[in-house]
Amino acid sequence: MATAAHRPLPYLNGPRPAPSILIGSTIPPRCPIEADHRNTPPSPFADRPMNLDIKTSGTGCVKIKKIECDNCKIETEKGTSVLQSIKSHKIDIRTNGGKVIGLGTLYGNIDICATEKGSVNIEKLQGESINISTEDGLLKTKYLYAESSSLSSIAGDILLGSIHGNTSLQTKTGSITVDSSDGSLKASTHHGAIDVYVSQLRKVDLKSQKGSITVKVPASLNAYLELSGRKVDVSSEIQLKETQSASKDDHVTISGHMNQRNEMDKWIKADTQKGKVCLKSQSWIESVKLKSS
Repeated sequence: MATAAHRPLPYLNGPRPAPSILIGSTIPPRCPIEADHRNTPPSPFADRPMNLDIKTSGTGCVKIKKIECDNCKIETEKGTSVLQSIKSHKIDIRTNGGKVIGLGTLYGNIDICATEKGSVNIEKLQGESINISTEDGLLKTKYLYAESSSLSSIAGDILLGSIHGNTSLQTKTGSITVDSSDGSLKASTHHGAIDVYVSQLRKVDLKSQKGSITVKVPASLNAYLELSGRKVDVSSEIQLKETQSASKDDHVTISGHMNQRNEMDKWIKADTQKGKVCLKSQSWIESVKLKSS
């Protein structure tokens, strides 16, 4: 009878299990991590910068939890990266078909690229500069706080909750949905639809070649609007002042002021070449109810 030492390993007769990497810390990263450090001299490496540089192949996964470091770099192929509560000066993530999942907050200057069908789904992003791109995968986040953000996809949908700051969104065949925008927003699609609720604004520029555009605003918003499309519908709850209307080659343009007339530095422009533009009234409370339903 074969002894335990001579028994074949389970994966020798089948596929070898993909490796995974798990990193977690609930104590400050610059402190020496030891079983018992009460009587141990301070580590000479305690004040040196901490960097994470992780790379997996195949379906190898990465899990990082509650880490603070200077630089965090992760590269996977088809594997999933799960990041929870990460704070770093620079967060750089690359995947070639895998998933990037963020739990809690990812804080820092963030650069994420997911190719093929790789997707990005992060609860909260916060930093000065945030750049995220996908090819054919979903790009989703609940909260986005950044001075400057650029999110793009070729064929994937972009689904955003509450966004703040200067934000640029672009997709070719996917759609763009923003539950609440506070700041400057520029969004464009080729075929996909755009659906945005503007709670506060500086400048909002929405463009599509063939998709429809829906703009939802609180009735009290002060802004100048310019809406262009094959058809333009303005809700009866919204009263535009000094309205101008023009038609050319089956293309309609309507412009006017919401509430105050001197808000030329705050404007919304929505332009679709072959689609429809809708302007609707929606309160912040209604937007919250829609998000929770």
